[in-house]
Amino acid sequence: MKSKSPNPKHPFRCFGFLFFTFLFLSACAQPSEPKAWITNQLEDTVSVIDTRTQQPIATITVGHRPVGVAISKPYVFISNAESRDISIIDRKSMNVIKTLPVGEGPVGLAADPEGKKIYVADWYRHLVFVIDAGTGKIEHEIKVGKSPAGILINPANDQLYVANRDSDSVSIIDLTDYETLAELPAGDAPFGLALNPVNHDLYAVNVRSNNVTVIDTHRLEVKTTIDVGEWPYCAITTTNGKRLFITNQDDDSVTVIDTETNKKIAVIEIGETPEGIDRTPDGQYIYAVNWGSGDVSVIDTETLKVTTTVKAGEGSRAFGLFIDH
Repeated sequence: MKSKSPNPKHPFRCFGFLFFTFLFLSACAQPSEPKAWITNQLEDTVSVIDTRTQQPIATITVGHRPVGVAISKPYVFISNAESRDISIIDRKSMNVIKTLPVGEGPVGLAADPEGKKIYVADWYRHLVFVIDAGTGKIEHEIKVGKSPAGILINPANDQLYVANRDSDSVSIIDLTDYETLAELPAGDAPFGLALNPVNHDLYAVNVRSNNVTVIDTHRLEVKTTIDVGEWPYCAITTTNGKRLFITNQDDDSVTVIDTETNKKIAVIEIGETPEGIDRTPDGQYIYAVNWGSGDVSVIDTETLKVTTTVKAGEGSRAFGLFIDH
């Protein structure tokens, strides 16, 4: 029998959900430098890291047990698993400007590039909510598989991808009419998702089967499966799409895959129990967030070496795309 907890190894570590309220977008300018927004689940805070100096610059108090992150226009959205609400942070001031209650089990978050829509995976109701970012109202409810976790938007083809952990599947949804185009098989317990920005292959990270399912989003079919490390969790590609980086919780490592051959080219030792992972906009660095050691390993995408480690907080997680782009 599968666990009812969003993470079978960590029963109180669920993921997040978001939503938004009316504010004038013109009132806030974009930040001058990319920042990484790291949820620290065990201390109810978010660490903000300047990705140019690779130094923490702020700590923000949010709701209870923060997990997920989504960024859209001038705001950062943080899902607070146990208080079942969303902290909305102004990117410029780095202040929480509003807290919004959510549903039964919000997990993954995604926001469209224009900041008009927010998509929320509800773990217990097996739905994705479509929320109007201007009014904060739910516009649609999309049925997906059991226990949806990671979600991603592909703006190139107006598709939404949802990892259904307890259905061992990935839902592909057309965002023009919210119809499900396909529900494709994945490995055992897919959780994190990554999208290749060049060929639009989708990577579903399968926690229990220790592999990654590669999906052709044009043909809507599974291409192959790649073995990775122990208890993999999340993934991200480089900006040129040539390399895929996967966090392995039980190996304290990141597996690096050549996406042209789908072969392993490196395993990088990092901090303890890595979970969230993202890339800097310039493509130079990968940030891997380590739950166990409460820090972030910064990896050079060319040398595949850890260049520095940045302190975060206790139980650092950062599920989702957590770096400004």
